[in-house]
Amino acid sequence: MYIMGALLRHGSESQKDRWLPPIAAGKLRLQAFSVTEQEAGSDTTNIQTYARKENDHYIISGHKNWTSRIQQSDLMLLLARTTPSDAVTTRTDGLSLFMIDLQDARRQRDTLIVNPVKTMINYETFEVTYCELVVPAENRIGLEGMGFHYVLDGWNAERILLASECIGDGN
Repeated sequence: MYIMGALLRHGSESQKDRWLPPIAAGKLRLQAFSVTEQEAGSDTTNIQTYARKENDHYIISGHKNWTSRIQQSDLMLLLARTTPSDAVTTRTDGLSLFMIDLQDARRQRDTLIVNPVKTMINYETFEVTYCELVVPAENRIGLEGMGFHYVLDGWNAERILLASECIGDGN
């Protein structure tokens, strides 16, 4: 549920109308979140996955090493750089958040490479490579360059959820 907070708090009304009713009805699953990159480590502002805008869409290329539940999802939130890091005044600017329709992404031949990562029990995570993935501009959540702030907005809920899972796993 913490992933949906970005859509609820920062999505446009048309995005909410498009995605929330099917999610609530169980017809669409929004469980995947693609942020972390090996080269950036714990400093999310150093991610290299890039989304360049062309007319009414973005072209996204890069690699994420911890993408949760992509095989169990229909939709995914993806954080990508839309402004080069040397062109922003604040390190947290220039990152944008995108809603990825995974069915559409899978129809784009060779643009989404997904490999499972073997980790702890009861946790589905994957390495994902994005190779010129085309995403409609209307799928950008909120303002361009503000995605890092939208992700931070949901991290407290994520931390509470993860802490609860750890307590459950420990029992």
